[in-house]
Amino acid sequence: MNFLKVSVIVVAAGSGRRFGYERNKLFYPLCGKPVLAHTLMHVFSASSVDEVVIVNAERDHEDIVSIVEALHPSMPVRYALGGAEREDSVYNGLMATSRDADVVMVHDGSRPFAGPEWYDNAVGVMAKAKAAVYAIPVKDTVKEREIAGGQGLQTVRTLDRSRLIAVQTPQIFHRDVLIQAHEYAKEHHISGTDDASLVEALGEKLFILQGDERNHKVTTMDDVPILEFYMNGPTEHRVGSGYDVHPLAEGRKLVLGGVEIPFERGLAGHSDADVLVHAVMDALLGAAGLKDIGTYFPDSDAKFKNISSLLLLEKVRQILIENSCRVINVDVTLMAQRPKIKDYVPRMIENIAGALQIDEAAVSVKATTTERLGFVGKEEGMAAQAAAMVLKYRNK
Repeated sequence: MNFLKVSVIVVAAGSGRRFGYERNKLFYPLCGKPVLAHTLMHVFSASSVDEVVIVNAERDHEDIVSIVEALHPSMPVRYALGGAEREDSVYNGLMATSRDADVVMVHDGSRPFAGPEWYDNAVGVMAKAKAAVYAIPVKDTVKEREIAGGQGLQTVRTLDRSRLIAVQTPQIFHRDVLIQAHEYAKEHHISGTDDASLVEALGEKLFILQGDERNHKVTTMDDVPILEFYMNGPTEHRVGSGYDVHPLAEGRKLVLGGVEIPFERGLAGHSDADVLVHAVMDALLGAAGLKDIGTYFPDSDAKFKNISSLLLLEKVRQILIENSCRVINVDVTLMAQRPKIKDYVPRMIENIAGALQIDEAAVSVKATTTERLGFVGKEEGMAAQAAAMVLKYRNK
C-alpha cells in the first residue's frame, strides 16, 4: 500500500516550433485525440497519484482545461504558468504542488505512451532513493564531436555505449530534494535539459528504472506514425472519392466551403447545400470504407434542415475516429461557371481544416468552369469532385 503523497507535474508549456503544427503540438490529434489527452488519461488513471499540476502557457490554458474536464479526473488538478525555460516551468509547477507532498514526478506532456503503471511502479523505489529515472540502453554508437553543429573534418571521440542510457519521463523525486536542486541550479547558474541533471549537480545518485522504447516523445511530425503504430498496430493509407451536385435556385444563399458568397442565386438542398463540403464528406466516408452522406444525414430528417455543412463535416470526422481512421488530406474541385471564388478560397480552406482538425496545408480547394458545356455551363447548377486520404488502423 502506498503511504506517500504523490504529485505529478505535467509540463505542457512549450510551443512545439520544430513540430510544424499551427499551435502547441500537444493539441495535435494523435489517433483521434490530442497528444495531451493521451498523456493525462494515463496520469489520471494511476492509483498512486494524489494530485496533478499542469504547467501551461497562458494562450493554451482554456483549451487544456477543456481537455482535463472531458477526462473527469478523480484527483485535484491545478495549473501553473510556464516560464522562459523548461526548468523555470518545472519550478513554477513545483511551487504549485502541495507542501505536504512526499514525492513529485515530472512528466513531459509530449510523451503520451507512459501508462499508469509508470507512475505506480515508481513509488516503491522512493523508500531507498531520493531520485529515480526511467531509461533505456543506447543502441547506436555515439560519438562526441569537437564543434557542436559543425561540419567537415573534426576530432571525434567514441563513447562507451555500454555505459550510455537514454533517459525518459516521468522522473521521480523527493519533493524537498527537487526544490533544493532547482534552487541550487538558480544560485549557481546551472541549466539542464531535464530535472535529473539538476539533482545530479547536488551529488545525488539516481535509481535507474527500466524504460521502454515505446515511451516516445513527440518532437517532429516524423514521430507521429511511430506513436500511432505503438498505440494501434499496423496501419494502411486509403483513398476515397466524392462527387456532389446541386441546382441553383432563386431565394437561396450561396454557401461554398462554409463561406457565404454574394450571388444572385444559391444552391438548393435540404441542408445549406454546400456542394463543395458535401463532396469532401463523401470522399472521406469512401476512403474509410463507409456509406455515403445520405445514409448518415438523410434529407428526410428535419434536424438537418438548413444545417451548416461544416457541422456535418465535423460529424463525419467523428464517424471516422469511431471507425479507426484519421484524415491525412483532402483535395476538392468546384465546377461552376460563375461566380469567381478565388478571393474566398483561403477562408474555405480554413473552414474545412478547422472542421477536420487538420493542418491547412493538408487541404486543397480549386475551381474550374466547364466552358459553358452541360448543366454547369448553362448555370443550372454546380458540382464538386473531391479526393481524400485517410490512415486506417487495421487491428481495430
